[in-house]
Amino acid sequence: MAISKSQIKKNVGNRITCSIVGARGYSGLELARILLRHPHAELKYCFATSEFQLSDYLNTQEAAGVVCMADSKLEAHLTDVVFLATPAEVSLKLAPVIVAAGKKVVDLSGAFRLKENSYEQWYGFSHTEPALLKDANYGLLPFSGPAKGEQLVANPGCFATAVAMAIIPLIKEGAIHTENIVIDAKSGATGAGKKAAERMLYTEVDGECLPYKVGCHQHQPEIQETIAAFTGKNLDFHFVTSLLPVRRGIIAGVYGRMAAGKTIEDVEKAFAKAYGDYPLVSFSSIDKNAGLLSLKKVVGTAKTHISFEVKGEKIFVFSCIDNLMKGAASQAVENFNRISDFPLETGINGLEAII
Repeated sequence: MAISKSQIKKNVGNRITCSIVGARGYSGLELARILLRHPHAELKYCFATSEFQLSDYLNTQEAAGVVCMADSKLEAHLTDVVFLATPAEVSLKLAPVIVAAGKKVVDLSGAFRLKENSYEQWYGFSHTEPALLKDANYGLLPFSGPAKGEQLVANPGCFATAVAMAIIPLIKEGAIHTENIVIDAKSGATGAGKKAAERMLYTEVDGECLPYKVGCHQHQPEIQETIAAFTGKNLDFHFVTSLLPVRRGIIAGVYGRMAAGKTIEDVEKAFAKAYGDYPLVSFSSIDKNAGLLSLKKVVGTAKTHISFEVKGEKIFVFSCIDNLMKGAASQAVENFNRISDFPLETGINGLEAII
């Protein structure tokens, strides 16, 4: 997990060139914001479906220096690392071209996340790159481990990240049963992206908390595969997502049963073992720090806040993340750091909450 000083040193002298496709979207803009402050990244190009200026969206001097172009010009302007903040169908077309040119891709879409489940069923299209899908590394951090030369990283989905961060340590340490888990996850409206839709109008969202994609959310099979990949266990669960009347943030509640003989102290030990050397997670029982339940304290940061309580044989775990940060952009930069041999928190550990 740890990166050696010699590995860090070899990369400090040269900034790694980066570009973002889909830079005008919510996640793309957060990526740009982070990369512009990253000590070892040079954000050279941003691409979108039409010409634009990054400085129209980010009010910083650095943004004015980034060359922005229509995405039709991407192939002529490839950088060391290309971030795809694009719909899954677009990533599926672009990633093979970029990888074939010898460049690395961090894909924020779902195009290369599912290894076992049907893309036709969960995403509505046939996957045309089975070899690249097989080779893609699923970048859930800190669980993915050191880079091994992969060219394509599949950045995890926002709901899948929030849930996996809460439950993987508990399953790995045998603290909970894997049957009859209930996952109730709620997200801010930016999780749906900028595409216009009637259900996303302010007058439709305000004052509501509406479940959506019940039983058919694309992150459901991703959660199943992620838990199996990192724990070796199959999870039996109900999964419901709801839309909160806020701009950003996810709170995922995970409810289950404690394993025989396990206590709240075992829960705390499981999280300490998983995240003791990882500075981007804070965890606590609710009675010791109820503040970790607050979305306001995590939105705008790269952190995951985990709260838990045990009542008899029942366990309640809550995971809070910013859907645009740990659920997308900041985890993508963590993956950039991982494949570039930098500490995972480089460039993102000083981000403050938006209050």
